Formats: sequence, C-alpha cells, structure tokens
Amino acid sequence: MACYNLFNMLEGMKLMLELEAALTRFIEQQDLYNRDFGLFTDHELRQRSEVQLPPVDDRITLSPELTYLYSHYEMIDAMAEGTHKMKNAAVEIGESAVIYFVSPEHLVRQQMGYRWIYVGGETAESSLWPTHHVVIANVNDDPLIVDVQASGSPVYAAFEGGEPKLIATSLADCFDALSILIEGARLFQGEISDEETFETKPEYISHVMPTLTDLLGSEQMEALLEYLSLQ
Repeated sequence: MACYNLFNMLEGMKLMLELEAALTRFIEQQDLYNRDFGLFTDHELRQRSEVQLPPVDDRITLSPELTYLYSHYEMIDAMAEGTHKMKNAAVEIGESAVIYFVSPEHLVRQQMGYRWIYVGGETAESSLWPTHHVVIANVNDDPLIVDVQASGSPVYAAFEGGEPKLIATSLADCFDALSILIEGARLFQGEISDEETFETKPEYISHVMPTLTDLLGSEQMEALLEYLSLQ
C-alpha cells in the first residue's frame, strides 16, 4: 500500500510539472502573438501575482490540474469588470479561431446548456451530461471539456452539437498543442486562411501537423483541428 501511495504521489507530481511547463509555454506564445499583432490587451490568461483559488461554485468539481490552472493563472477581461458579462480570456489562433477560457468564478454559467438545461422555464440538471465533465472554454459556442475524474484531466471537444471527441489525454497536452498552433500562426503572420476559399492554408497544416501528431496522435490531432475549424 505504501509503494502504491508513493507511486501515485510521484505520478501526480510528474503531471503537475508537465502542466506547469505547458502553461509557461502557452502564456509565452499567447503574449508573443498578442504583442506581434496588437491583440487582446487586458483580455488574456495571465499568471497570478499570488497563488490563490478564486471562489468556485460548490457544484463544480475541479481536478488537480484545473485547481492548479485556476490558482496560478487568471482570466483577464477588462470589459467584464463591473458588468454581468461572463468573464473570460480570449486566445487567437490565426484569424480562424478564438478560444474563450471562462474565469473560474463563472464556471457554473459556462455549464448552462450542457450540465444544466432549461425545462419548463426552470433550470434542471441534464440526465445526459456526465457531472465529471466540466466545460472550461468555447470556440463559436462549441465546448472544450475537461474530464475531472480521469488522471491528467483529459480534454474533449464537441463540434457543432456532435458527440465530444478526445483531443488530448491531459490538460498539459492540450495547452502544448495550442502553443504549437499559435507558434505556427505567428510564422504565417497570423494569416493561416486562404483569402479566396477561406480554407486553412495547406502549408500551415503541413507545418503544424507533424509536431501535433507526435504529441497527440493522429486521431486526436484531427479532432482538435476539426474543433478549431482548421481542417
């Protein structure tokens, strides 16, 4: 039993170190992209000056990885201050996709339409939505979902009302994949879509695909590109 507990502790530490490194890389690429193209001033993910976990609705379960994310990073949204707007951070990948990461204090609102639905004018918990699936972000109102029960916090995405597909076996891999896409978009000066067809430039896909495939595997890579409307 002692060896099993030690293994779990070491595995947990390994996962947190991977997440820390992935978030550091992600923030670096986000900031470089925003600096290069003058985007999203005071509307981004930013490391907290002090580690603290903001209030989260008691009905929302956080995994260790989400706890780390929300206690070490905050979602800046100057336009939401003093309003009823759902606070979120915007992250752009070229001109094709913007991911909105909701602030933890508004997580319960992000679950509306998924875990909670309107029935007869009242809010009810959906019998079809797993309670351990937490929507942390969206692209064009399509949800980015974390499985808070599984080791590493696997990430799923649902595209245009379809069934959620696995896009990363851990939250760390998800942020690493987004970093690869943002870094690639910077190399193309943010212009990753053809001006006439509006389809993603094949040369951009060719650039990011090998690294993404090494990280995620081909099936998850394709699901991620589909979710972001890049393929």
